[in-house]
Amino acid sequence: MNTDIASSSDNDSLAGQAYRLIEEQLVTLRLLPGELITEKDLVDKAGIGRTPVREAIQRLSTEGLLQVIPRKGLMVTPLRRSDLGQIIEARRVLERLLVVKAAERATPGQRHLLKGLARQIASADNDVEVFFRLDRQLNDVLEAACHNRFLVNALTAMHSQCRRLWYLHRKRLDLPRSAQLHGGLGSAVANRDSVGAIRALDEIIAILEGLVNGLDELS
Repeated sequence: MNTDIASSSDNDSLAGQAYRLIEEQLVTLRLLPGELITEKDLVDKAGIGRTPVREAIQRLSTEGLLQVIPRKGLMVTPLRRSDLGQIIEARRVLERLLVVKAAERATPGQRHLLKGLARQIASADNDVEVFFRLDRQLNDVLEAACHNRFLVNALTAMHSQCRRLWYLHRKRLDLPRSAQLHGGLGSAVANRDSVGAIRALDEIIAILEGLVNGLDELS
């Protein structure tokens, strides 16, 4: 019995690892939107067994990052303006709730982490890779601090899609402004300032809307 439990736990852990590795490839556009790939390609890229990778593929497909194409394999979901517009519309409402609840419910330890990340992000105004890494950490802490797993689950796929959008525009991004806003968001939540958090979030969402409109220029 204990062996079975350990085996199941190990498999869950490997599936989680496979998910994170493949999601990173998708978000950073190392797997390009519209690209056709196979399950074997992903097994090779992840360096993890077929069963955990299949579980990761199922999750990524549910989240809209991968599409299963009958008799062809898999396709990286294209960045479609119509989809992203709907994602941002929903994200604006749900993430306002997330930052408000995080400001109310964050533990002292989480507030300490948020203050540290806010300072680091605000100073990451000349290195886009550092900015992306810190922004992801900020999202992780905010999600933990809101203490609502259903809200977090609803936003997970939206965050991944929006990170792809950020990454696509990375060379034309106003990084100092983006770093200032994300740092301000973290600081506001840490200081229980729900109004300030919503204000910063709304400006971040406005940038995302501009990036969606900018897809026409990149096509």
